[in-house]
Amino acid sequence: MSLREYQRLERYLADRPISENDQIDILDAYKAYLDALNTLRVSTDALETSLLAREDPDYKKLEDAWKDSTRVSNIAWYNYRDIYDRLFR
Repeated sequence: MSLREYQRLERYLADRPISENDQIDILDAYKAYLDALNTLRVSTDALETSLLAREDPDYKKLEDAWKDSTRVSNIAWYNYRDIYDRLFR
C-alpha cells in the first residue's frame, strides 16, 4: 500500500455521489490503515532481523510490539472495509 493507492482512492471517490464528510471518513480510515500497515512492516522487520534469542526479554518486547501492530492493522483494515461497505454496497 502506498501513497499512489491513496491517490487512486481519492480519484475513485471523486466520481462517486457521496458527501464530503463520507469522503473524509473513508480517506481517514484508509490513511489509518496505511499507517498501521507501515508500523506492522517495521515491527515485522525488527523481529525478523533481530539476533536476540527467543528467551531474551528484549525479543519478547519485539514480539509483543509485532502482535500489537498486527492487531491494530487488522482493526484499521476492518474499519476501512466497514465504511467502504456502508458507502458502496
